[in-house]
Amino acid sequence: MAALNHVKKVWINFLNHGGFDAHALSGLKLVSASKGSCLCELDVAPQHMNRLGGCHGGLLSTIVDVGGSLAIATKDMHSTGVSTDLNVSFVSGAKLGDKLSINSRCDRVGGTLAYTTVEISVGDQVIALGRHTKYVRLAHKANKEMKLDGQA
Repeated sequence: MAALNHVKKVWINFLNHGGFDAHALSGLKLVSASKGSCLCELDVAPQHMNRLGGCHGGLLSTIVDVGGSLAIATKDMHSTGVSTDLNVSFVSGAKLGDKLSINSRCDRVGGTLAYTTVEISVGDQVIALGRHTKYVRLAHKANKEMKLDGQA
């Protein structure tokens, strides 16, 4: 439960800063979290569609970005770094009204880089598979400063 509460705080911080994440993923729901992984859900809404009536690849890429960041947050990180690499394989499609299940895993947090894996599915059907690498050296410093300031 501690990991879930921590990740919820990090996600609320993302939303409070506004911008693209808050616009595209305001309906994202955190379902569960444990050290190294988290599960989220998102209902595919009209704003998530492409011109052909399918879930937009840009949305799925954003989910990999945010999902990877939230997986890093499960490792007691308040600041989750900046993206250095993002790869998404679009395996299948999703349509309006589908519930996306987002399974994110933090594979490793090192001193400089963190590596994550994100699987997006609808039911048993995999929609997209993503890998996300983030630069976390400055995030470690920010996390340490937050702990010293009593904000952690």
